[in-house]
Amino acid sequence: MAGMQPLTMAFPDGTHLLVLPFGGRLLGLFPPESGENFLWTNPALASPESISTWLKRDGWLNLGGDRTWLAPEIELFIGDLARPAETYVVPVALDPGNWTLASVNDMEICLTNTTRIRLRRSGREIGVHLGKRFRPAANPLRDTALAGSEMQYAGYTLNTTLELEPVAEPPIHLGIWNLLQLPQPGEMLIPTLSESRPQCVFGSVSAEELTLAPRMVRWRMGGSGSDTKISLKAASLTGRAGYLRRQTSAPGICDLVVREFAVDPAGDYVDALWDNPEDSGWVFQACCVCNGVDRFDELEYHAPTGTTHVSQDESRIWAYRGPGDSIIAAARLLLGPN
Repeated sequence: MAGMQPLTMAFPDGTHLLVLPFGGRLLGLFPPESGENFLWTNPALASPESISTWLKRDGWLNLGGDRTWLAPEIELFIGDLARPAETYVVPVALDPGNWTLASVNDMEICLTNTTRIRLRRSGREIGVHLGKRFRPAANPLRDTALAGSEMQYAGYTLNTTLELEPVAEPPIHLGIWNLLQLPQPGEMLIPTLSESRPQCVFGSVSAEELTLAPRMVRWRMGGSGSDTKISLKAASLTGRAGYLRRQTSAPGICDLVVREFAVDPAGDYVDALWDNPEDSGWVFQACCVCNGVDRFDELEYHAPTGTTHVSQDESRIWAYRGPGDSIIAAARLLLGPN
């Protein structure tokens, strides 16, 4: 199948990337000494035989890694808001889409997807052009005391561009939606400007799993045993979120993956709640999928729509692996003391 040959890239800082044009995915993020992937990828990708069988299945082919969708979810993915779970369909135009390799050199990989998107509630269609550019990201802790520790670093910058076809009135507003899939179990760390209570998009979170501190939302993911998604609006967000997990294959070693993204409290964020389509403006989401064959956690964020037909977004991934004490110290520096 076209685009199924992965691309590898090594940045000067030792970061190794694995990018798959099919689906527009960054599938692998590895530190200089290699080892376990920081990201979750579908176990079906483990061998050519399992890939061949998996590609023949019906429905969404969830590859894993770092992917790009578009919002609002209730317009593009859900056919009937009265039955959201039963009518949820991932648009083939977005995933796997028509992603192709646009360019590659020693310092970046560029992918593009030119396609048409249908809004399921209104029945309207619009042409879209998506571009993704993966570039290096400097280690923000390189000048701190932790730079000399046993901690390993890997990171990258993602630039995303969305260009919409001009359409007749009323205008169609779509927003960039980037989603990072991560191995379970782990804890989502969401620094906030004030004490904030997330809204459940679906599922439920117990009081034992969710901690609401004055400047931090902490969610120990997977304990409820049901698929759950929470969301926060722009006003309370700092523009960073992290995911902390213990390495399953190395006792005492932990991973920390942090995403930095732009937040505009006055921005036009188009994603809305499933049970309240008029309540838009949701920016950050954390999702736990623990039923079925595929089990992973997601760190998701939305970008506001642009003032023209072109929207641009930039985010950075900083990933660390090392002894637990060092990783906790890194989390405090990057996400706050809580």
